Amino acid sequence: MRFAVLLFALLPVVATGTSMTEAIPPHPRTVSLEAATPPRTASFALIIGVNRSHEPDQPALRFADDDAARYLDLFRMLGARTYLLARMDDNTRRLHPQAAAEALDPKHPELASSVKKLGEDIALARSRGVETVAYVVYAGHGNVRNGEGYVSLEDGPLTGQMLSSDVVGKLGADRVHLIVDACYSYFLAYSRGPGGQRRPLPAGFTRAVGLALADNVGLLLSTSSARESHEWEAFEAGVFNHEVRSGLFGAADADGDGQVSYREIAAFVERANAAIPNERFRPQLHARPPKGSELLVDLRPGMERRLEVDGTQGAHYLLEDANGVRLAEFHNAPGQSLRLLRPPPRGPVFLRRMGNEAEYPLPTAPDVVRLESLSAEAPRVASRGAAHASFQHIFTLPFGSDTVAGFEFRAPPPLTLTEVSDTGGRSSLRKQLGWGALALGVASAGVGMWATMEARDIRGSISPGLPQQEAATRNRRIRAYNTASGVLYGLGGAAVLSGALLFLWPDTDTVPLATLSSDGAALGLSGAF
Repeated sequence: MRFAVLLFALLPVVATGTSMTEAIPPHPRTVSLEAATPPRTASFALIIGVNRSHEPDQPALRFADDDAARYLDLFRMLGARTYLLARMDDNTRRLHPQAAAEALDPKHPELASSVKKLGEDIALARSRGVETVAYVVYAGHGNVRNGEGYVSLEDGPLTGQMLSSDVVGKLGADRVHLIVDACYSYFLAYSRGPGGQRRPLPAGFTRAVGLALADNVGLLLSTSSARESHEWEAFEAGVFNHEVRSGLFGAADADGDGQVSYREIAAFVERANAAIPNERFRPQLHARPPKGSELLVDLRPGMERRLEVDGTQGAHYLLEDANGVRLAEFHNAPGQSLRLLRPPPRGPVFLRRMGNEAEYPLPTAPDVVRLESLSAEAPRVASRGAAHASFQHIFTLPFGSDTVAGFEFRAPPPLTLTEVSDTGGRSSLRKQLGWGALALGVASAGVGMWATMEARDIRGSISPGLPQQEAATRNRRIRAYNTASGVLYGLGGAAVLSGALLFLWPDTDTVPLATLSSDGAALGLSGAF
């Protein structure tokens, strides 16, 4: 979440593995939802939301807990066995009481416990011959150290290798889908090697590690280069997460088969942000499906309760509950019909048509509601005021099957990588050591000066009439004091110099920096006194 400040070499990026355009099969034909039979598959989800990083210098997020709670509701609608790690603030607890009742602290012991329980659930399903799919969702902070990406829990980092071995590996599911909204999440699955290490160019500037090497793991990673977190007050959520959830509600199901593929969700998110003029605020996405299957989520288990939007009703819509929580947002192209999940009938739900602000209350029954059968009402609330000018462009462009058909998986967008150092604890320790060294230097100099004065006094006491033996004794004392003062002066000088260096040393490591793009990569060094 920091920027490179000095760049000095441009290197070609050698892509590793098979390119995404080769790995993804052609877009599938439309399949009737009613004719499709859901496979015998059990779904599981582990959701983590972290507002406050373990690193004290990282600014707190506001809505990672909200994102986690909404993912919980979404996967529960799909019938997934779900575990939640998040620290809810007061507002989120009021809006999501079920999530607040279940959530564990987002810390390593709670993570290990949840992974163990979820792994046991998955093992039981597999022992009964049921195919298993697990979703690991993270919303929060991310960064890179020593060439390896990590995300934050409240009590420490969760590296890509830890995710691979301690989470994904221990779940033991047939397929795992990793959805991460955090800065530099791309480096959870791809590494450029430890700081400054040279490697032959044919090995590639970035290399797949851990998660990216697992054939059964799919990746859906935000790769924003902006330092600011992409959260928006109007969403009360992360922008990327809001868009992904909207797609998983069914808005990205362009072919109407009741399933959302990696191609569909990637095209949906890209289209949602295409009208944002400032690239800095445009969420980016890296999507890579598991080997042999492009399927991300099967919506059919939750489609018994659904909202159907006919293609003649193409427009920008917002689905929200009575508390103003945005459940999903979409803009279907003319002629593009959509089927969306509907939450359980626990309270009023409204579909708002943006532009003319027409609002459609959704009845609790029947289970299948068609938009053309509803009557518009005046909106419950007026405009919420001036929102971020860039984010107002989200979902202004329509999405449809033509968007998906024309979508191509691309190399990751340009990323500016700055490796982080543990500045909080180390800076404090360095200052303590610096003060200690300065104190030692001053004390050594003081004792050395006392030894010098003692030697001078003894020398002044030697007179021509002093017995030879006494004169020899005093000369030995003078030499001893001179030796001691020399050692003390040297020690004091070294201590003062060390203290000065400890105070003046950079708060951040002098580390390699990198800018990654599809055209090449720049290397550099950063650090300042």
